[in-house]
Order: sequence, then structure tokens, then C-alpha cells
Amino acid sequence: MKKSMYIVYFLLFATTAMAQSTDFEIKGAVSGVMDSIPLESATIYLQNNKDNSLIKYTTSNRKGEFTLSGNTAYKEATLFVSYVGSKTFSKKITLQSKTTLKPIYLENSSMLDAVMIESTSPVTIKQDTLEFDPKSFKTKRNASVEDFIKKLPGVQVDFDGNITVNGVRVNKILVNGRPFFPNDLTMATQNLTKEIIEKLQITDSKTNSEIFTGEQASGDAKTINLVIKEENNKGAFGKLSTGVGDNDRYQLTGNYNRFNNSRNLSFIATGNNINAPNIGFSTKGIRTIQKIGASYNEDLGKYSSLSVNYMYSDAELENQKTQFTEYIVPEAPYFSNLRDRSITENRSHTMDLEYQTLLGETMHLNLQSSFASLPSKRNYKSSAETFDEFDELINTSTVNSTDNAAQTEFRNTLHLTKKIGEQGAFIKLTLNQDLRNFDSDAFVASELLFLNSTSSDILRNQFTDTDDMNASFDAGITFRVPIYKKKIFMDVNYNYFSQKDESDKAVFDFNTNQQAFSDFNDVLSSDFTNRNIASVPSVKFNYRNKKINAFFNVDYTFRTLENEDQLRPELNIKRSFDIFTYSGGIRYRVNRRSVLNAGAQLSNMIPSLSQLQTFTDVTDPLNIVRGNPNLQPQNRYAFHVDYRTNNFKKGYGLFGKLKVTLDNNRVVSRYTIDDDLVRETTFVNIDGNYNYYGYVDVYKQLQLNTSSAMRIRLNGAINHSKRINFNNDIRYDVKTTMYTPSLGVDFEWKQRLDINADYNLNFSQTRYSLDGFNDEEITMHELNLFSEIQIFERLHWENRVRYIYNPNVSGDFDKYAWSWNSGISYSFWDDTASLSLRMYDVLDQNINTRRIVTTDFIQNTQSLVLQRFFMLTFDWRFNSLKKKRPKPK
Repeated sequence: MKKSMYIVYFLLFATTAMAQSTDFEIKGAVSGVMDSIPLESATIYLQNNKDNSLIKYTTSNRKGEFTLSGNTAYKEATLFVSYVGSKTFSKKITLQSKTTLKPIYLENSSMLDAVMIESTSPVTIKQDTLEFDPKSFKTKRNASVEDFIKKLPGVQVDFDGNITVNGVRVNKILVNGRPFFPNDLTMATQNLTKEIIEKLQITDSKTNSEIFTGEQASGDAKTINLVIKEENNKGAFGKLSTGVGDNDRYQLTGNYNRFNNSRNLSFIATGNNINAPNIGFSTKGIRTIQKIGASYNEDLGKYSSLSVNYMYSDAELENQKTQFTEYIVPEAPYFSNLRDRSITENRSHTMDLEYQTLLGETMHLNLQSSFASLPSKRNYKSSAETFDEFDELINTSTVNSTDNAAQTEFRNTLHLTKKIGEQGAFIKLTLNQDLRNFDSDAFVASELLFLNSTSSDILRNQFTDTDDMNASFDAGITFRVPIYKKKIFMDVNYNYFSQKDESDKAVFDFNTNQQAFSDFNDVLSSDFTNRNIASVPSVKFNYRNKKINAFFNVDYTFRTLENEDQLRPELNIKRSFDIFTYSGGIRYRVNRRSVLNAGAQLSNMIPSLSQLQTFTDVTDPLNIVRGNPNLQPQNRYAFHVDYRTNNFKKGYGLFGKLKVTLDNNRVVSRYTIDDDLVRETTFVNIDGNYNYYGYVDVYKQLQLNTSSAMRIRLNGAINHSKRINFNNDIRYDVKTTMYTPSLGVDFEWKQRLDINADYNLNFSQTRYSLDGFNDEEITMHELNLFSEIQIFERLHWENRVRYIYNPNVSGDFDKYAWSWNSGISYSFWDDTASLSLRMYDVLDQNINTRRIVTTDFIQNTQSLVLQRFFMLTFDWRFNSLKKKRPKPK
């Protein structure tokens, strides 16, 4: 009854608020002042005269016409009209039910007598770049850049902070066009605040060389650039957050940023033992982590720039796992139970350097270098039992291991580009070098006991010394020849690749007489050198105009794989492959809002040397692996088409994608299981594997009135695949179909209430061609709720709730879980500081349970999770960047 009264009260309150609003409609047309040509996609928007907040915005059509309608509680407002390359027009108007304006003519921005209007449109389209004004999008107090990005149309941020724009992943975050901790995009999105951003730009990801030559982006990814206005780009800003909780839980985060126009310096430090930022939402294990980093960027004169980034990380992950697995074997399935516990310590030092300069007006040099030191330590214990189809215990096993490892990586990339003439010709040299070293000392004590069997038990107490080295070099040269009027080009390319892998693994058994690991085990030890050498000539044709970008590429690869085994020379192998591949694609810009992409490709994947070599690997006594020297390369035929449109005028967007792949000569594993349930694995080629994938994403923004807005997002994917497998020399097909629909709703009321809700359904069907083997269906329901309520002006209540239901997991595992994090915060010191009290896992029901189905097994897993705790947090923000208020007309 009380819940119903609350709902009725809320609806009456919302209805009253909306009833006080005034409907308005403004019509007009915009043209250029010099030629009176209608301006398409000009941005028209209304701002409140009191606080410059956005009321409504739209864009003009091909005829330059626009209609701006909505409802608001304000009686007067200022209308702005902006267009790239033109001065912004402004006019104060009284809002009425219908208003028709006289024709609006925008003056060219180069005209000295034009009046400067300092106001920014919510969304600006500049060729392939989308530009958003942060002030036009309402967010919670002290919002991070990630909070702002979540409000943008067509943009999604997942649980781990990964960003996609209309289904395309974001792989770069720049600040004023410069790298900012390039190895971790969340350092920018989760540590920088929205208030320091002047505008956010989204564009296709390009290398600096591609930007210099004006080439189309070679990959399918997006870049986000956070722009701080030049006259404001001088000063310091940052934040400090510290939290103390019960059960010895803690959190500490801080960053300091010093910007001085051409020079930026940033320091970031963070540490916690609460799995931040993904606290309590079914994360696996308990993680303790400390990070400290620095970022330095400077323009060295007019034509050169330098970027240096350093990050140190020290992380420890503790996990416990219970796992039940059903192995798919024709006529004789078997089962295993596993319990393990691990503590993994990972430390890292990473440094990235990028330098670019212009050598004259026609030559560009770009150098990128990175170094990483990655020491680690892992302690692992496990116990397992294996049962046959009649639930009879066949074998048991235990493992107790300690592994200390150290890895170093050193990479260099050089791009040297020279423009030739005025028609778009250029020559480009690319050099890549990669050097990696890996050393490991591991102690392993294991037992494999066979019950009711004539097979001997396998008892091991061993020390393994591993020393691996990987060195690769890649050199390429490209010459672009213009064929027709800066529209048709031919790229002639040659690429040389060389890779050398050296692996020395020495295994020593424990000698009880000497009480030392002194007996060399030649069965488990290895000492080999692998080489992979390839030469790839190719020709690529490009066509581009204002609407179409198209290409077609053909290449031919001469590749040699060679293995030299110092312990077993009779297993040496050398294989050569001559491979033809092609790719083609077209991008058609339907209009300024819509893009259609399509492409086809034949790619090739060669078998690895471990799959080719006839060496018998008995490292895992329950899974003995042997290669097949007769394997052939795999051919993959792929086709894709996608369509994207964003209509900011009507507040909706659509993205759809279809992709089909077909594999010939796919390399698959072939298993044979003996009576002791020991698996022997080899590899074979097979035809007939395929995959179909379809995805659609639709969003709609509704401006209910000036006080409230709603955003609805509906997306879903269908994935169907066929995989061919072998068990006990019996071939069978596995067909899997997955459906993943999702519905999300965001609601905002003023800046007092913000509610986000999304529901995700994951449903999969797996069908086996084996007689007597049951098909599998898996369903998972997931509901996420976020709410922030302004109780008083400075008092806020925030809640994050996640519900997961897995009805198909086995009976020994929890099928559902609630995860509820709640906190209340109070702001003070002119809204630069806040004090928060938070409770994580309020219901004390957080779990991590999952079920997966593959071609070989069905597996249920439950892992260790963080339990309920309280935390008191203090946050402080500072900002000395110069700020200028908009000048009135």
C-alpha cells in the first residue's frame, strides 16, 4: 500500500511540474549571407537567459529550414544558430505556442565587422568528427569524464570502462590531441572531471602518418579527444579521495595536473583493496592494487611534439574457485570436480615515448618507443576428482605450485613519410622492432592417482627453469601513385617480417638421496628455436570523393616456418607456405548523418609450430598433446555490412551490423580418451565451420520538458555458429545460437533525480549431432539499476543495484544474487569537497557464478567475491584553470 502511495505521489508531482510548462514552436530558415545558399546541418538551440542552460536543440534540413519545439517553464530565452566557418547568430525571443522567424543569414567568420558570440552548440558535425559541448549535457555533481560520455547519443560504456561509439570500440583517449596514459584509457575517463573539458571530439582513429597524408583510417576504431580551451589551458587542477572502511578496507586516489598551453604535466596515484572501480558487482576474487603514474606532453616549437608516459602498478589477486565440468565424449561422457585457491602478484613498470616532427613542409617523422618490466609471483593449490558416466571415481589429482617470473618488453616503431607533389602522392617507410624476454622459476608438486586401474600413478616433485626470448622485426615501404584527380590512387607496398623464438625449459626431478632438484628430466624439458619469415608484396587501389571511400587490396605472402630442437633433432621441421589473400571495402556517406559500410575479405592463418611439431607434450598428465606435421593453412572468407545514422534533430540513432565468416581447412583439436580418462590431443584440418553475426542498436532521446528528459536504448545481437569436433575418432557437429537483447532507460529530473536502468538477457542454444546426447540451453537474466537523488542542495543519496539469475547452473551452485551498493554524500567548501558514507553489498548476497558451453565441455564455476563492508570517504577537488564567462552580445 505504501509503495502504491509513493508511486501516485510521484506521478502527481511530475504531472504538476509538467502542467506548469509552456509549449513552444519556433520555425525559421538559415542561409549564408554572401550567396544566400541554404545551410544544411546548422545547429539551432535555445538557452535559458538566467544560467545559460540548454533548453532544446535541433539541426537544419537541406533547405536550411528548422523547427524547434518543446515545452518549458521559462517565458524568455536566447536562440542561437551556429554553423562551421560562420559567426554564431543570437536573438532573444519570447516563447510562444507558434513563432515564425524572418530568414537568418550567417556571416563568414573571416569578416572583421562580425559580432563575436561566445556560445557553443550542443553537437557540431565537422566532416568525420562529432563534437559535443559538455555544458549542454546534464550530469551529476562533480561528474567524471566517463559520467559525461555515458550521456552522449550512440555511446556506450561497459562494466570495465570500455567505450564503444555506434558499436565501434574506442582505442585512444587524447587530451588536447596528446596521449594521456595510452595503456589505460580509464586513467583519463575515470580520473579527469567534466568541468575542465571545453569540448569532446569523436573521430576515426588514425596514426600520425595517416593524419599527415590525409589517408583514410586503416582500422575500425574511434578516438576521443578531450579539449581544454586554449585561453583556459593554463593552471592546475586535480582531486584527492581517501576512504577508510571496516575489515581493513581502504581506498586512495589522487591526481595533479599542471597545464601551461604547450606543456602538460600530470601525476596520478591510486590504491585500494576493494576491487575498485567495479566494487561488489560479481567481480572474481579480491584484488589489492597500487598504481602511480606520470604523463608529460610538450610542443617543441611549431613543428615538433614530445609525449612521455610512465606507470607503476603493484597488484595482488586472491581467488578461490569451485568448478564442475562435464566432458562431451560420444557414448561415454565423464565429469570432474575441481577446487583451487590462488594468490597472484603482478608488478609492472611501463614507459611510453612518442616524438613527432616535420622535416620541412613535406616530410613527417614519428617515433614511438615503449618499455615494460613485468615481474610476477603465483602460488596455486588444487584438488580434483574425475568420474565416469556411472559416477564411479576413476582418478584423483592434486597440484601445489609456486612460480616466480620476470618479463621485459622493448618495442620501437618508426614512420617516415614524404609527400610528393600536389596530387596526393607520397612514399612511406615503416619499421617495427619488438624484443621480449621471459624467465621463470617454478616448483611443482603433483599427484595423479588412478583407481581400479593397471596404470601407474604419476607423482612429481620438480623444479622448472624457463628462459624464453622473442625477437621480431617488421619493415614496410609504401608508394602512393595518384591516377585520377586526387580521387583514384594506387598503393604499391612491400613488407618484410622476421620473428625468432628461443625457448629453453629445463625440468629437474627431486633427488631424495641428494635432497636437491638435480635429476634432469629429458621428457618434460625442451630446448628449441622457432623462426617465422615472411615477404609480402601487395597492391591497393583507393577511390574517394565527398561521399564514397573505397579500396581493394591484393597481396601474396611467401612464408617459411622452421623449428630446430636441440634435445630432439629428429623432430626438426621446416614448412613453406605461399598464400594469396585479398580485401575490399566501401564507405558510402548517405548524408551528413548516415554512413553505410560494406566489405569482403579472404584471410589466412597458418598453423603454429607447436601444432605442426610431432613432439609429445606430457606437461599435463591428463591431457597429452602431439602435433601434426601435415596441417594446411586455414582460409577464412568474411563479409560484413553495417549502417549508422544519428539524427540529432529528432534525437534518435540507429546502428546495424551483419557479418558472415566461413572457414576452410580450419585447425581443430582431435581427442582420444582412454579407460583412465586420460586425453590424447592432436590436430587436424576440417571444412564446414561458419559463423553468422547480427547486431542492432537503437536509441531515442525524449525531452519531456525543460526539467526532465528520458533516453531509451534497445539493442540486441544474434550469433549462430557451427563447429566440427572429434572425440574418440567420432566426428560430430556443434551448432550454437545466442540471443542477447538489452533494454536501457535513463531518466533525469532537473539535477535532483537521475535514474538509469537496463535489463540484459543472454540466451543460448547448443545442439549436438550426437545421438543420445542432450542439447543445452542456457539463460541468464541481468538487471542493473542506478539512482542518484538530491535530498537537499548539498546532500545526495546514490544506489547501484545488480541482479543476476542463472537458472541453468547445477544444483550445487547459487542460481541468483543481488548486489546493492548504497551511499550518502554531503558537499561543502563551495562544492569542492564532499564526505560520503557508503555500504557495499548491502544484502550480503554478492556471488560470482557462471555456466559456459563449448564444443568439448559444459562447465559451472563459482569464484571468491568481496563481502559486505562500510567505507567513509573524503573527496576534494581543486581547479585553477582560467575561466572566462560568455560575453553578451
